[in-house]
Amino acid sequence: MDRHAAPNLNRRLLFYSLFLAYICAGIISVLPGASLLLLAENTHVPLAIAGSSFTLSALGFVIGVLIAGVLSLKLNSKYMLMGGLGLMSVAGALIPGTHSFSILLVAQFIKGAGFGLIDVSINTIATLAFHDTLGETLNNVHSSYGIGALVGPLLLSLSLQVLNEAFWAYFVGAVVGCVVIFLLLRQTVPSLPTKNEKQQQHQPLLYRSLFRQPLLWLMVLQIALYVGAELGFGNWIVTAVSQSAAISLVLAAPAATAFFLGMTIGRLLGAQVLKRGLLSENRLLYLSILGGYISGLLVAIFPGQIIVSFGASAFVGLFYGPLFPGIMAIASRQFVHAIGLVSSVMLVSTGAAAMVLPALMGVLIPHIGINWVLAIPAFGCLLIIVPFALAVRQQRHMLHLQHDGITMKEDASLSTKAQ
Repeated sequence: MDRHAAPNLNRRLLFYSLFLAYICAGIISVLPGASLLLLAENTHVPLAIAGSSFTLSALGFVIGVLIAGVLSLKLNSKYMLMGGLGLMSVAGALIPGTHSFSILLVAQFIKGAGFGLIDVSINTIATLAFHDTLGETLNNVHSSYGIGALVGPLLLSLSLQVLNEAFWAYFVGAVVGCVVIFLLLRQTVPSLPTKNEKQQQHQPLLYRSLFRQPLLWLMVLQIALYVGAELGFGNWIVTAVSQSAAISLVLAAPAATAFFLGMTIGRLLGAQVLKRGLLSENRLLYLSILGGYISGLLVAIFPGQIIVSFGASAFVGLFYGPLFPGIMAIASRQFVHAIGLVSSVMLVSTGAAAMVLPALMGVLIPHIGINWVLAIPAFGCLLIIVPFALAVRQQRHMLHLQHDGITMKEDASLSTKAQ
């Protein structure tokens, strides 16, 4: 594989560093939603207005991944990861303590930008350092985000009960980020090979060729549909269960916990399935798409049945779990020589999906009802199967062409030797 050699690479330490980085991202990302009522009170704005800060976070994420795509051509992804962790830690210190809504908006933007840098840099580092076990590694690493998302609200509850302050929950996330920065400082991390002057002159042509490849846009569509389905379900499941079963949000909240717990377990199980060779990567993703669709449809049909909705939510998370790391792993291997740019393009599409689908679901509730709205993520998950099947077919076609090209070269070489 064409990359800078890293003779001192400690893969175990690097893996744990990436794992902790996503725990930090999970804690700090989920806390603003869990403490939104407190943030609204602190900044003296209505709850609906405080919720608009999430749009700034999504915008920051998109800008962060665009910046990361440009920097990946010139800078080792280790430094982008450290920068992203630094931004998230700063945001984690600002968000719970500010009494200014303007500062809250800026902090949410910073948090989103930091998360964008973290996402692209971790994907690039994992592709270069763990290319031989990429699917398994990304499933394991991404499971740590779910751990952070589960731990964050528990830390918030503990912080409020014991210390009567939300700040300490955010502080734990910031400390984890600082620990990862310290761990990365002296580590050797592989980087993309630097390009000479002639290669840099041809770079725009290479990128134009990349953007003309249908396979890239099929991958982009897959990841956008997945993120739309995940966030649409995760953002609305508690409200749907609460309204359908006529119970309080506190009693309905375990549905979201079941979803994120299922997602974390799904990614850990996905890693073991790939490690043991029980299923191929493509078959695991087909199974996940169909399982996510059926489970999501069950929740949409029976949101008022608490036991069914809680159990089915866990299965939605379980089947959704392997999808994001699996799609990213396939794309990363396919476009390894432009991994930073490809990661940025794909993650920009996730930012767009995050801004559009959950908001659209909220708009549609009064018109079509909560059951049909909750079915949208299930159908979104099922739709992934179309671009995924087309991408698999495209990949097989490309491999067939490469095989034919190699065979022709070998035949020509043998013919020359015979003469």
